[in-house]
Amino acid sequence: MFGAPRSLKVVRGSTGPRRAVRWPFLLAVVMLAVAALVATAPPGSGATVYSARDAALRREVGRLMTDPSVTASTAHVGVVVADASTRTPVYVRYANTPLAPASTQKTFTAAAAMYTLGSGYRWRTDVYAPSAPNGGVVSRLYLKGSGDPTLLERDLTSLASSLRAKGVTRVTGDVVGDASAFDEVRYNPYWSTSYASGYYAAQVSALTLAPDTDYDAGTVIVTATPGTSTASAPRLTVTPASAASHVRLVNRSRTSATGSATTISVARTAGTNTLTVTGQVPLEHSAAKKWVTVDDPALMTARALRARLVAAGIRVDGTAVRGRTPVGQALLARHASMTLGQLLVPFLKLSNNGHAEAITKTLGARSGRPGSWADGTKALRDYAARIGIPIAGLRFVDGSGLARADRLTPNQLASLLDKVQRTSWWPAFRAALPVAGADPVRWTGGTLASRMRGTAAAGNLRAKNGSLTGVTSLAGYVTGADGRRYVFVMMSNYSATSPRPVEDRLGVLLARWRMTNR
Repeated sequence: MFGAPRSLKVVRGSTGPRRAVRWPFLLAVVMLAVAALVATAPPGSGATVYSARDAALRREVGRLMTDPSVTASTAHVGVVVADASTRTPVYVRYANTPLAPASTQKTFTAAAAMYTLGSGYRWRTDVYAPSAPNGGVVSRLYLKGSGDPTLLERDLTSLASSLRAKGVTRVTGDVVGDASAFDEVRYNPYWSTSYASGYYAAQVSALTLAPDTDYDAGTVIVTATPGTSTASAPRLTVTPASAASHVRLVNRSRTSATGSATTISVARTAGTNTLTVTGQVPLEHSAAKKWVTVDDPALMTARALRARLVAAGIRVDGTAVRGRTPVGQALLARHASMTLGQLLVPFLKLSNNGHAEAITKTLGARSGRPGSWADGTKALRDYAARIGIPIAGLRFVDGSGLARADRLTPNQLASLLDKVQRTSWWPAFRAALPVAGADPVRWTGGTLASRMRGTAAAGNLRAKNGSLTGVTSLAGYVTGADGRRYVFVMMSNYSATSPRPVEDRLGVLLARWRMTNR
């Protein structure tokens, strides 16, 4: 992609017709070529043809890359900087080396979804019964999900209200949660088991519930409110309240003295919904909130709907169970999610792993089989190939980049960022990227709100960052002081000092740069 500008070709040989060429003319051509181009070939990047006008900027970027965190023998750092309009490469370093991308991979997932599903795509959550209500009675209700990662308790309240408005007053049987749109592999086998309680590694289900408007689906929020004295334990509550019956709280926390530190933590016992709360919350302190995953989100969602039905005045004789919706059921109520284009904002701004995985399995479901990571990641690879990105070295095993087995090259990521600029949905994609040093923190700056503040990059640089232990990356767009826009990618896999500060210095350098030879 960025091995050579579109207007320039590296000619290694010719089998075409030969013409007599006058030596003075040939010499002039060679001299002009040398003056206009500088070629370097960093290991792993292939031959790269540069424009002479970028020589000064290229030197400055090169100086940044002499930082010990970049040059360390245990560091693997790949970089691409290119003109966003002409695709002319400015600086290339190990651009074809496959590296763990962390969350910068989400740009691929977002782009593949916008390309394949469309900006207006919505997930549906439907309520079925064997038949229309007879005298207000139905024998069973089926809550069928399609992968919506944004379903909230209030949406279940609306579904219950719709059923009440249609005359349903009693359910003589069970409320059945149907998550069959996705497969039963809810936890990615490439993720560390140590992640299992973390909100960033929630189980992925076609029927799931979020406790907040960050849409952290498959989790609950445990709130610890300090007791009235140090002799009393904190009071624990669960959000959403209608899902409280799905978990069992074990309170091993304590109320500590005023002014002491808050150290509340929550862990889920593997394979269960037993949540153990430890640590302390001080007297006269605001409540401490912790997000934790649940086991079997579909069953939790069915239980939550049952609770909302009862709250709406509908009698439910049965319990909440898991199951499949039989063919031929009557559709009684439907909830449609926000559009995919709208979801990009919390997805990319807040780097929501659950959104990435729901999207990936939704793409996988287009195969005609239940959505799976195998089919979903194949859809991501197929998308890359379809839009002309070479896929050698590319490996996806999830949609979020949480897995350490994922691999991308800087060139592949830069190529994606280049190509999405030329799509109809580019404005939505660009608007959803975090913005360096920008406020408000969550919905503008996102994960970059605290970085590059007070610099030329603040409010300018839009990019997706990625971070795992031993992995840091930043990929996006920034506009120079003269209005020239750059695509840039920096990916680092390391075991000593993090090169992340160099990412910021690169962003600021590009934002401040003014061409003197245009």
